[in-house]
Amino acid sequence: MANRGDHNDSDGPMFSATKDGTTLHLSRDPHPETQSYLVIEAPGLLVLFPKDRRDSEPSSELPEIEPAERPDHDAQLRYAFQVLGSRVPASAWSSSSKPQSDLVDGFRALAAQPSVRNDVAAYLTQNPSVGSAVQMLFTSLAMSARADWRSVPAQFRGVAARGWFLGRWIPTFLVLDGPVLRFLNSSAFRRQEHCTDFLRGVRSFFQAKDFMALRHAFAHWSFSWTTDGIDSEIVALSRSSSAEVSVSRKEADAFHILTFAVVEAIHDVFLRTSREVV
Repeated sequence: MANRGDHNDSDGPMFSATKDGTTLHLSRDPHPETQSYLVIEAPGLLVLFPKDRRDSEPSSELPEIEPAERPDHDAQLRYAFQVLGSRVPASAWSSSSKPQSDLVDGFRALAAQPSVRNDVAAYLTQNPSVGSAVQMLFTSLAMSARADWRSVPAQFRGVAARGWFLGRWIPTFLVLDGPVLRFLNSSAFRRQEHCTDFLRGVRSFFQAKDFMALRHAFAHWSFSWTTDGIDSEIVALSRSSSAEVSVSRKEADAFHILTFAVVEAIHDVFLRTSREVV
């Protein structure tokens, strides 16, 4: 915990402290109900994790252990759209009974059009950042997937599970408003035919107001996470409280699942094919 003399203590997340030997004096009591902490020390850093607060206990917010059998990706995306409801605009994609299959088939139908295939190949050659961004996203998520929040002591699993979710969400949301979205909205698809409804549906998903507010909040680390021991709420903070956007943990994960599905489909249909051709 850094001790800055010029910091003005308030109700915010940062405040000052002084140390007398092994005794740490806080300028205010951040958790009146907490009596003990796990302390992690690193060069220039001291982090305290509450040991006896309710939201440090394992709860139903923790992700379930995924089954070993192959998941039904269409069912996963249908459920994600169901969770998001009116937060995303209705489209041919969001209302599909096979959203994952239609996503891949839609991109394949675009790639099968010679004019689109040539324009996409030219765009990806001129903008190698698209392929690099997708590869780095896969790399980042592969590392976070190996993190096991269940391996930490039970009283810290709530914190560890939140870290696990953030490890999934932040890379996905950051790569979105960048090379991937520019590719989807680029002139590479200007000559496409017969796939207008599909492409419009995918693009409109990424134009959802709440989604982009959440994305920008993650990009600028301007968000808060609260839990009542049953479910979690992530708040995209703003200078004006009226402009803040609140989503549940399930909704944030649904945005992640759908975004990753689009990125994966782009990789499988356009990027992998371009590498095989080269």
